[in-house]
Order: sequence, then structure tokens, then C-alpha cells
Amino acid sequence: MTAETVTLSDSAAKRIAVILKSDAEKKAMRVSVEGGGCSGFSYKFDLVGDADDDDLILEKGDAKVLIDSLSLVYMSGS
Repeated sequence: MTAETVTLSDSAAKRIAVILKSDAEKKAMRVSVEGGGCSGFSYKFDLVGDADDDDLILEKGDAKVLIDSLSLVYMSGS
């Protein structure tokens, strides 16, 4: 999977940038997919300090989004 499989809209990037400014220690928003929830998956959003080695990193303006390689499979086309 590549960065082209998941996109970050302008409006999402602006909102994420505002959220990240609320905590100076956090540098990115991590999006992950876990088992559970009504459809068999649940989506998790966390503010984190650093990226992991296997993360896809999406950046737009002051927004930075991290998606781990396992979650990326389920988010393709998002």
C-alpha cells in the first residue's frame, strides 16, 4: 500500500492541526483499526509523539497522520 491509497482532505487537515496544537508534546494523530465494534472493526484515534518504523505518514499543512501497516490494509480507499 502507498500513500495514494488513503487521502487527507483539506478540511480534515485543518481540524487535525487545531487538535494537535492543543498538546505541544503530541506531534501527530494516529489512526488505527482494531477488531470489535458492530461491523467487526473499530477505529481508534490517538495523539502521539513519534511515528513507528512501519507507519505511513500523511502530512498536509500542520497536520500529520500516522497509520500502521496493519491498519492501512483496512483503510485503503479512505
